Amino acid sequence: MNDNEIRTSILEMLSGVYPNGMTYSEICNRTGATKKNKTVVSQMLSTLLLESKLKKERKRYILRKQDNAPAQTPVKPDSPKEPAMQSAQLIEGIFDATSLARDRSFAFVRSPEKDYFIDSEDILNAYHNDVVLIEPKKRGSRGEHAVVRRIVKRANELIPGDISKVKNRWIFLPSNPKIHNWFDILDLAGAEPGQKVMLSVSNWGDHLAGKMPGGKITEILGKSGDPQVELMAVIRQYQLPLDFPDEVLQEVQKIPLEPSLEDISRRKDLRKLFTFTIDPASAKDFDDAISIEQTTKGWRLWVHIADVAHYVGFDSATFAEAAVRGNSFYFPKKVIPMIPERLSNQICSLRPDEDKLVMTVETEFDRNANVLNQRLYEAVIRSDSRLAYEEVDDYFEGKNPKLSPTMQKALDIGRELSVKLSKIRIDNGYVFFDLPEIEYEYDEDGFVHRLGIAEETESHKMIENFMLVANEYTAAELSKKAPTSIYRIHDDPDPQKIERMAQVLDFYGIAYIEQENLNKSVQHLLASLPNKDYHRVFDRIILRSMKKAKYSTMHIRHFGLSLENYTHFTSPIRRLCDLLVHHLCKIHVIHSEKFKLRKEQISRWASVASEQELQADAAERDIEKVYGATFMRDKIGEQFSGLVISTNSTGALVRLSELPVTAMLQKDQFGKGKWEYYDREMRFVNPRSGESFELMDSVKVRILDVSDDVYLELTGEKDSHIHYHRIKRTEAKPKPRTRRIKVDAKPSAKNPDKNPRKQGRNKR
Repeated sequence: MNDNEIRTSILEMLSGVYPNGMTYSEICNRTGATKKNKTVVSQMLSTLLLESKLKKERKRYILRKQDNAPAQTPVKPDSPKEPAMQSAQLIEGIFDATSLARDRSFAFVRSPEKDYFIDSEDILNAYHNDVVLIEPKKRGSRGEHAVVRRIVKRANELIPGDISKVKNRWIFLPSNPKIHNWFDILDLAGAEPGQKVMLSVSNWGDHLAGKMPGGKITEILGKSGDPQVELMAVIRQYQLPLDFPDEVLQEVQKIPLEPSLEDISRRKDLRKLFTFTIDPASAKDFDDAISIEQTTKGWRLWVHIADVAHYVGFDSATFAEAAVRGNSFYFPKKVIPMIPERLSNQICSLRPDEDKLVMTVETEFDRNANVLNQRLYEAVIRSDSRLAYEEVDDYFEGKNPKLSPTMQKALDIGRELSVKLSKIRIDNGYVFFDLPEIEYEYDEDGFVHRLGIAEETESHKMIENFMLVANEYTAAELSKKAPTSIYRIHDDPDPQKIERMAQVLDFYGIAYIEQENLNKSVQHLLASLPNKDYHRVFDRIILRSMKKAKYSTMHIRHFGLSLENYTHFTSPIRRLCDLLVHHLCKIHVIHSEKFKLRKEQISRWASVASEQELQADAAERDIEKVYGATFMRDKIGEQFSGLVISTNSTGALVRLSELPVTAMLQKDQFGKGKWEYYDREMRFVNPRSGESFELMDSVKVRILDVSDDVYLELTGEKDSHIHYHRIKRTEAKPKPRTRRIKVDAKPSAKNPDKNPRKQGRNKR
């Protein structure tokens, strides 16, 4: 049967059974479709759905009412009796297969307006991060439902992974677990088990017809598990550019290493002002410096930011490349910079004892750290000293590192101002999550040899406070003077997610009590957690109820920071948004540039910045996961204690006490019997024995396996599972009132910008 015959046959069949419809299997059986023709049937059904000839309800394909007529007598579009049928409204979004990778029966599509729930039978052959068109359906218990109608753009034409032989058949296993299927290998190209390879996808399979996707091996990267090979696999997976185009390198090579006398003469000369930088010890691109002094009124603070925009104009090849990359990517012993290293590490980097061009935000504070006045201007500085965070913390802790008296005085003044700024931010509703990141230390070969915790220290908090001052001021100025700008926005949490969070917390005896506004409510909730174990568990649950911060041309307040005006201005060496904001400041605030930008163009750059930030986060997480797994393989069989910090339908996530590692204790390791999962309470219950696995439970475990994750088993000792006894709520303790939350309250992302200046840098 050809396509037209199958089309006619399907329409005639469904016309005959209207309005009941038929399932895919029934249609295949009725048409007598061969294995080969099943693919054509599947594709034709998708086409008819896209044309709105059919609709799909509960796995059944139904002819739309206006088409309940024999297929051989179609109604002409211009017929006066029957109006032409309109196509269904389709929405473009990004396919998210995270839940499919966790063996769930659904996925999501992320659109600019909202997220849509997609049943596994309705995904066509979409894969993670594909751009797709969806048709919205009615709202269900899990939110807005939709059906994937078309794949617009593939995100993963080349995929890194491993190979395996299954029943005399070579199978490709993607390194990224979110690529939720295995692939048939059509050409092995000499690859062998144990090697990391690249697969070029030649067909994406057919979900309904049960046809596996397939492709050819195009490259052998090296031995699986080798740090450099795994790093290269991640770089290839995310299609990150390793080299700059020749045009960009030639352009940058022509830029002098030192600013000209003409450039300096046009700027405010701050070279005699005592100035210093504070960065991670391994940093090479110093994009911010500070100067500070005490005044009769209070304090004067200068925040100096490298003037990358002076060297990278809108009409340059370097800017065009930066607008594609979006940001720098930081990996162990490797950085993929947004701009060439001649700029990032030399010309723009605020290195000591070198004249540098900067954009300076100068702020005068009173004795209570209230802003008296601020201004922004182009300047030239000469940094006096470069400090590492560790040196500053040692000084604050009284360990007396070798710092000059002038430096010590500046740090003392800065510390005093920072404490007052922190108090103001807390009073205004700043939401702080105590979620320290894992710190990886590597040996000379790139293997992880130690895992630690990267705590946020007083020195980090001081620099964060000072950078927030500059970011907030530039956002406020642009909101008044620029027709369109880029903001760092963080929407208020969804009330339904807050209510869901409150229900979970309530089960564990933690009250969500409404305060004067949503920010204060979350602040109060976090402050009410009694100890670090509670924070290890519930900070993450509370954080997941928040939305994700992003870049936008919409002027929306930042919920997590509780700021009406906020943008990213302080890292133009490594973030596209900051570079754009510098140009916008030069155009609309300082008036040193005369470019005219369209709103559509600025909006597109904001989208690129948001998308590439997600890419950077995902890529860095992936390589850390691989390196962490390599470290843990040597620990197979060893015993640890741990805390249950989360659950899903497959098991419990356990945070080990001896190492900062989260591992999976699958439910088949809990013990005999059937374990039922109660999603609303995030716990497992054995109905027969009455036993349960819950958040906050303590366990003694053994490392069972390390593959795509770290897997555990209970040691079997008497105290290998100690059940946590939930707090019993007292009558005096108010119950949560989440149903009356008003999200449009005075304050307004899943990830508050806890450290907007150093985001991602400590992972390099």
